[in-house]
Formats: sequence, structure tokens, C-alpha cells
Amino acid sequence: MTAGDLTTVFIPGTHVSPDVFADVPVPLGSSGVGAAWMENAQPCTLLNAAAHAVGLAGGAPCVLVGHSTGGAIAAIAAFAFPDQVRGLVLIDSGPDMRGHATVAGMLDELADPVSDEVLIRHARRNVPEDSPEEWIEAMVAYARRVGGAPAVEVLADQAATDLRTRGTRPRLPVEVLHGGLDPKRSPDDAAAWRDVFPAARVVVDQSVGHTPPLEDPVSVGAALERLVERVRSAA
Repeated sequence: MTAGDLTTVFIPGTHVSPDVFADVPVPLGSSGVGAAWMENAQPCTLLNAAAHAVGLAGGAPCVLVGHSTGGAIAAIAAFAFPDQVRGLVLIDSGPDMRGHATVAGMLDELADPVSDEVLIRHARRNVPEDSPEEWIEAMVAYARRVGGAPAVEVLADQAATDLRTRGTRPRLPVEVLHGGLDPKRSPDDAAAWRDVFPAARVVVDQSVGHTPPLEDPVSVGAALERLVERVRSAA
């Protein structure tokens, strides 16, 4: 693999635009693209979202950076497209949703039509209390545009999925980044990725919450840099 032929595909969480990764630096010699999977995966399942995300690389080798539900999508892609997916960065996610706060209530609340009150409440749980209001406004605007149905579809699929049942990818380079202040997911969820990807390196950042791409994009860029170095060393 040469320095210029590796594509980074950024996969955001549910009701989050790919723009959440706008300030994450891409390693020198690679290109980056955001996956608007909620708008393009129909029906909106993990596998369909994975196919859309990997398809954005145009057949080129790629690494996937998945946040929240995007982490589950990235993991599914690693099994479904093993010849193309060369590595993963998994952010504030986990191989199942057993430890995820309020998932059952989320499915009920997000059924269309979804009120702005629900969308605002869900958006606020994605970031710390003192976060810029424009972060909340951007999430609500995107969620309002895509609607509740795709969120219900993908979250129901994710809730029924345990990635451990897919086996393992023991040699796949994986970097796991988790916010220690995350109210939705615990560091145990992050560590559980090693059950699926034994080579995963897990970093818990105690200064951030559920959405490091917004809260500390430099740390996400550093995790991506570590991953790309591992992928190129293994090539």
C-alpha cells in the first residue's frame, strides 16, 4: 500500500451529521469522506449503512472511523467487506447495546412524528452541559431533516445485534477511543471491543463525553494517525 491510496470514511452516530468530523485532521497521504448513511441506507440497517460507507471509498482500501452507532456500522463493515476495510477507529460505542442507557425509551420516543423537545433532549445527551449551543442546533436540524424512522430502524437493528456472534478479526488494527464522561456508554463497552477485535488498543479520555469528534477533534485525529501507521506497517 502506498501513502496516497488509503481513504478514511467517517461514520457518525444516529441523528448526527458527518459534519461532526469537520475538525478532525486526516493523516498526511490519505483522503477523508463523510458517510451520510441515515439519508442513503434504505432500509436503514447496520449492514446497509456499512455498504454505503464502504462504497464511498470507490473500491479503494479504506479505514473507517465510527462514532456511537457509527462504531457498530464500522464493525459490521469489517466483517462484510474484509478485503477493503483495513482498520477501524471506534468511538464511544460497543459490540452490543446491553449497557446503553435508555435504548428502549429511545425507540418509543423517536417514532415519527418526533417533537423538537425530544430531538433537543437527545442532542443534549450527546455533549457536555456547557457545550456551544450551535452543536445542539446542528444536531436537531439534521435529526429534523432525516426524521425519526431511520433512527428507529437502525437502533432496533443495533439493539438486536451482538457483534461477538460474528466471530473475531484477530489481526485487524483497531483503535478504540472512549469518553470517560460519556453518560450513554461506559468504558466497559469500549473494552468489550477486544472480544471482537483482539488487537484493539483502548484509550479512555477522562476529559470528554459521548462525542469526542466535537469535544476534542485533535484526540480523534491522533487515534486515526495511530491507526493509519499500524495499517501501513502491516501492508
